[in-house]
Amino acid sequence: MFLMTALAFAEGEGNIISPDGSLVVVLSLFMLTVFILNRLLFRPVGRVLDERQTRVEGDINEARAATRDSERQLAEYEAAIRQARAEAYRGVEQTRAGALDQRKQIIDAAKQKAAQQINGAKAEITEQAESARAQLGSEARQIAERISRTLLGRSVGGGG
Repeated sequence: MFLMTALAFAEGEGNIISPDGSLVVVLSLFMLTVFILNRLLFRPVGRVLDERQTRVEGDINEARAATRDSERQLAEYEAAIRQARAEAYRGVEQTRAGALDQRKQIIDAAKQKAAQQINGAKAEITEQAESARAQLGSEARQIAERISRTLLGRSVGGGG
């Protein structure tokens, strides 16, 4: 048909489209073809594409929700880790402070004990020195008495 139309146009006929009864048949066949294709092809394909689009959007929404949920869980996890670290640092600091206090108490007790031992040793040395002086004084008198008896031949002083 195209060929005939082209030939008619080439021969110089003025009106290449001449409506006749075949136009109604062609339009009817065209409408029937559109109806059949719409029923059998376009609508099912359109439904499949719409369902696919709906599923894709649903999957995207699920992915976004999962991403938000994982970000929230990650934030909670990081907050829990920060809190645990802070508590651990506080515990270590408290233990350290307690150990330092205990160390100070032990050192103070050792200093006090050392001071007591030093004072006791000083008192003992003082007592021994007094005893030694007294003994030396007594021995000095005895020696002096012996020397005077030996030299003078008699006892000197008021003692016995």
